[in-house]
Amino acid sequence: MSDLRWGVLGSTASISRQVAPAIHRAPGNAVTAVAGRPGRVEASTVFAEPFGARVHDGFDALLADEDVDVVYIALPNTEHVPWTLRALDAGKHVLCEKPMALSAADVDRIAAAAGDRTVMEAYMYRFHPQQRRVVELLAGGEIGDLRVVRAAFAHPMHPGGIQYDPALGGGATWDVGCYGFDVALWAFDRTPDSVRARWHAEGGAAVDTTGVAVLDFGAGRSALVDYSFDYGPRSRYELQGTRGSISVRNAWAYSDEECVITIATLDGTREEVLPAADPYQHQAEAFGAAVRTGTAPLVSLADSRRTARVGEALVESARTGVDVRLS
Repeated sequence: MSDLRWGVLGSTASISRQVAPAIHRAPGNAVTAVAGRPGRVEASTVFAEPFGARVHDGFDALLADEDVDVVYIALPNTEHVPWTLRALDAGKHVLCEKPMALSAADVDRIAAAAGDRTVMEAYMYRFHPQQRRVVELLAGGEIGDLRVVRAAFAHPMHPGGIQYDPALGGGATWDVGCYGFDVALWAFDRTPDSVRARWHAEGGAAVDTTGVAVLDFGAGRSALVDYSFDYGPRSRYELQGTRGSISVRNAWAYSDEECVITIATLDGTREEVLPAADPYQHQAEAFGAAVRTGTAPLVSLADSRRTARVGEALVESARTGVDVRLS
């Protein structure tokens, strides 16, 4: 079977420099076209050279390319929904960077437009062998009934990038915080009953630069998430059950980082060490398989709707200073 032909929207984005090579390395997938904003052909040409890919002057030109099957969208947050919809209208499958949308209503718009095309939000860590092992351990019941999720993701950033621009959907909640509450959502596999969040804007920034969130899942189950542009690095989570815990030292590991999972139960403590792996390549392989087979991707649109709804509620809680009920 021939390779799936990928087009990259956002050839000058920093995340594209990690994701595009991983797509091209994934068996059965190839980057064949790239596009930056109109007038950025020279930069796009440099980006495209390792793949031997065609260069389009602007995103619309790439979407009109009949020799592109799948589009990877690496644009500012507020541009994810409109370009996902345009790509679907052009008949393309879509892998969109997180957050796919900043509201549940926008995820619903994408779902309505998808038809028989595969659409997925790019939470790459879900595809890492480390994460797959944690899912196995949790499902195996070794730590008993899950009661608490603690997640932290933070790394210092310099003000001035798109992450600090509210008009582009910037802020720590949608950039790093969403990883933390995504952990809680798949682990409990449900929407929380209520959430609350408190934010800090370092140096008078126009967006949140640090946040702490509490998600209440009822019946004594909760999640505690901290995230920031102001301190770090922090990249870990813990699943606490009634008879033990699973701790992940480096939850959002880079492709060259060894992975360590610690399981502590009433029977003792052990470590499982996994070799380094490229989550972006695993993501591309899994997405490509979903496209070829017509099966639902690991990160479903229902998952994305739930994540977007929780993000919306956290934004509202931080703005109003009160808990926000979701159910």
